[in-house]
Amino acid sequence: MRVRRRAAAIAFIGLVFLGLPAGMLGIAWPSMRASLDAPFAGLGLLVAGMTVAQFAASAASGLVRERLGTIALLLLSVAAACGGLGLFAIASGWSATILASAVLGCGVGLLDATVNTEAALRGDIRFMSGLHAAWAIGASLGPPLVGAALVASDSWRPAYVVAAAAFALLGLGIYAVRSDLSAAPELEAEAPGASRVGRTVVLGCALMFVYVGLELGGGSWSYARFTTDASLTEAFAGLAVFLYWSALAAGRVALAVLGERIAPARLFDLSVFGALGSTLGFSLLPSPIAALVALPCLGAALSVFVPLLLYLTPRRIGSAAAPRAIGYQVAAGMIGGAFLPAAVGVLMQSFGVGILGPCLVTMAAVLTGLHLVSTRPVAARGYARQVFR
Repeated sequence: MRVRRRAAAIAFIGLVFLGLPAGMLGIAWPSMRASLDAPFAGLGLLVAGMTVAQFAASAASGLVRERLGTIALLLLSVAAACGGLGLFAIASGWSATILASAVLGCGVGLLDATVNTEAALRGDIRFMSGLHAAWAIGASLGPPLVGAALVASDSWRPAYVVAAAAFALLGLGIYAVRSDLSAAPELEAEAPGASRVGRTVVLGCALMFVYVGLELGGGSWSYARFTTDASLTEAFAGLAVFLYWSALAAGRVALAVLGERIAPARLFDLSVFGALGSTLGFSLLPSPIAALVALPCLGAALSVFVPLLLYLTPRRIGSAAAPRAIGYQVAAGMIGGAFLPAAVGVLMQSFGVGILGPCLVTMAAVLTGLHLVSTRPVAARGYARQVFR
């Protein structure tokens, strides 16, 4: 691993903190809504404001990195995240909370894209996957943090104070190890050509768009599918969803420990084709087997997708183009995560919850097609010529 130990430790801690806001808002919302006299649908507005800000910040992260440099960008993103969390903690009105969500979204979007960029350019696949596992740990700590605040003070505000303080400490840590991060050598990879770079970036964004929709669609709607259509008990369906997210986290931990034993490109193939096979099993197998076997297998298959895609990006398009490309990919994933699960929900409302299986298969099939086009362009064009000759 080329990232020095102190800088690596700060990176892992930073990703834990980065995951906190993702797990906090849903738990804090009932208390927040009552204290701020917010509208019933206000949670959707907060999520939308945060998502739009994250998208814009992630997409712009590569350009900002070129202008300010990595250390200044990291400090700026941490300051914005700290400020947004602080605004949440002191907000006395609904409009201030919307502003807080936008500021927090900017900070989180910049930090997410920047850390992933630096990991892809300065670390190995084990380091990249470890960072994503750290994010999952942070997201899992968000709910108990809010719960503890509600028990201790009957308010959600102390949880946001603690989270803001965590980001402030993170900023100090980044400043303290700035020389270590700057000294870590970057990957030196040549660009394969402007046309190929542009094509690879577009396909990478499409892959992230579909992937995040598949991940969140499977995790968000499986419980409703199993308890409504399959008549499984709530406890059984809850166990299935728990196993899904646990497999997602466990796969990333396993990649962090064993990642160098399989070539990244080969493992990426296994991830994509494993996701396709798992969604077919989810759609076709009896409900108990789909719940306890196919769904966790889908989580395991998807677990390594994002770390591998981001790690491979600079190695496919060159180091110079990677920061902007990774920013665009992270942004595309955010839009896919907002749009595709919502579209699945509309289809389930219109055609019944049983449509979830075919929806997941369709997304996995599109993901597979995009992967084949992105990694085997020459073979794909030759095959097409033979078919249509």
